[in-house]
Amino acid sequence: MPLSKAPMAGVLLSRRSALQLALAAAAGMALPPAFATSRGKAATANPFAAIDAMAETLIAEHATPGLSLAVMRTGNLLYARGYGAANLETNTPVTAETVFRVGSISKQFIATAVALLAEEGKLGYDDLLSKFLPLFPRASEITLRQMLTHTSGLGNYTDTEPREEFFQLARTDYGDTQLLAAMAATSPLFTSEPGTAWAYSNTAYVLLGLVVQVVSGEPYGAFLRRRLFEPAGMQQTAVDDTGDVVLHRASGYTAKATHPGEFRNADFISMTFPGAAGAMRSTPSDLCRWHSALLGGRIVKPETLRVMLTPGRLKNGELPPAPTAPDAKKDTQQETIKYGFGLSFGDFEGHDYVEHDGGIFGFISLFRSFWPQQLTVAMLVNYDGFGSPEKFKPVKNVRDAVVRAALTQG
Repeated sequence: MPLSKAPMAGVLLSRRSALQLALAAAAGMALPPAFATSRGKAATANPFAAIDAMAETLIAEHATPGLSLAVMRTGNLLYARGYGAANLETNTPVTAETVFRVGSISKQFIATAVALLAEEGKLGYDDLLSKFLPLFPRASEITLRQMLTHTSGLGNYTDTEPREEFFQLARTDYGDTQLLAAMAATSPLFTSEPGTAWAYSNTAYVLLGLVVQVVSGEPYGAFLRRRLFEPAGMQQTAVDDTGDVVLHRASGYTAKATHPGEFRNADFISMTFPGAAGAMRSTPSDLCRWHSALLGGRIVKPETLRVMLTPGRLKNGELPPAPTAPDAKKDTQQETIKYGFGLSFGDFEGHDYVEHDGGIFGFISLFRSFWPQQLTVAMLVNYDGFGSPEKFKPVKNVRDAVVRAALTQG
């Protein structure tokens, strides 16, 4: 998929609620030294040495051209390193400073922009879309809150078939009027009645970016830079433009379907097309800084953060049910989806987290925070898995190994 679908749909949150996560975030952070042990003594060995070996094996086995990761705890960067090639043609290595496109990780930023505007009284979460984009079809039937939590019923323009048509659309540069028209042409425009089901919608988030522009009076990229990136100390993060000259930019790759283990340059995409749903670029270290700032209470007020971390509900007041697998047993208890404003919630081996992954032509991104431990792990690769999705599982295995290693520190 050119823009990722929410990876944690249907994962149950354990006893810590989103509200508790927000309260923990608002309580402030201690700043122990990096690599400190639980007794306060400096660690003498690299706790991520095994991760280095796993990542280097991935590169050697051609699971991805390059990979970059970062680990942050309580605002301190514990580890940041790159592996493999940022550009295969020039043999440029990936470093901790290499810049990748991050796809749908972008959604939490535009969601935070909406939250900031709500704090200022410039919009309300339950405002109808028609208040800002009156020409959009059925805009008087859906709210911003529904769009933020993927319960608006809107379809997903990145599901356009045939795929050749989608790739052709992606090559075009869009102004605001043309982008709005493209979103209105999503087929189907609605997959359910508003508020009655959960369905991941890139269309909804592209529209939210246009809403931010209408309300703020400036391009959403400029708003994000001024209100989010700069306060969080994210110096290598921006809404991407193919024309930008970006120091340390990674090239994106896809697999050669007929030649396993070989790569080709990813298809071109104008970054005006993913818009607020997935147009950002960043580094793992910058992403860690972002969650440190957001979940640490330095971007929005505590009460706003609680709202953002509260899973969206349907009109009937219930959490959305996860889609049922065709082969599921009839007596199997159906799981529910817990997705807030641009973030989903889950549990990894008994540890609660907030996360959002991403995918766009040539790139995959993994981004997860265990906020009770004030720990964040970000991993970016310059490979999209298209044509060979089964080869992406080892990359996630590395992410999980990083998490385990980090959770044992401190």
